[in-house]
Amino acid sequence: MEPYYQIDFSAAHCQFEVRANDIPVLHFEVVGQVGTMAPINMGIFKSGKQALSIKILPINEEQLVNKNAEFKYDIKLFDVSNNDFSFKQQLGGYQFPPVDTSKPHLELNYETTFMAEVPYVITDHDNTTPLIHNPNIRPMLMAAYHQVGSVIDSGDYERFRQMMAKRESIMATTMYLSKRESDARINDLINDFKEGFKYEAIGPDAKVHFYNNGKIAALKKPNGESALVLLNKKTSEELTIELSFYLPPGKIELEVI
Repeated sequence: MEPYYQIDFSAAHCQFEVRANDIPVLHFEVVGQVGTMAPINMGIFKSGKQALSIKILPINEEQLVNKNAEFKYDIKLFDVSNNDFSFKQQLGGYQFPPVDTSKPHLELNYETTFMAEVPYVITDHDNTTPLIHNPNIRPMLMAAYHQVGSVIDSGDYERFRQMMAKRESIMATTMYLSKRESDARINDLINDFKEGFKYEAIGPDAKVHFYNNGKIAALKKPNGESALVLLNKKTSEELTIELSFYLPPGKIELEVI
């Protein structure tokens, strides 16, 4: 069996973030309403009790959580072995109550746990250097993003593959991707780069976000999207790449995870 855990959710009039074991697995900004299912395996690293947290935030440019904000979800288990997608179990869910308009809300939070069984163990997130109290974390992140952008712009795609290797290895393991499927993820990005997408300097409004109990960091735009944006000036298209960074023991420069 290849256990595949998904969050079946609907949301309205809010920005929200879902984390599994303090790893971001889902983020959206919803001006109207949306509902779908999304995998959360990328935040599950071993069998046992899993922590799930959901944060409801104001829509970009609004100061408070919208009075019409809604969010509800269920966790569902599927088996994706043998090219199948078989529903096995529903593991519980939650619906945020209507927003209490008698007082302002900068955010709304919900935390819970659920049990999961997976056929792998990932330890990459364990032995890492804490970043949350590092006074230089923002310039370190800026340098790390700039390095990725420079590699893309230079056309050194083999170096780009190397920089993404740990991230892609974790994704392949947790999502049961074959080597062909894993390679295709990077190849698709590289094909976009070759079409003329170039790194855009990160704006001053980018904010530092911490994950994995302060051991992983990323820069995000105010709407919660990744600060790493590529622009194709010929087509005016934008390409956003989600990246997070960590500091391996004994290293002085951040690396992608």
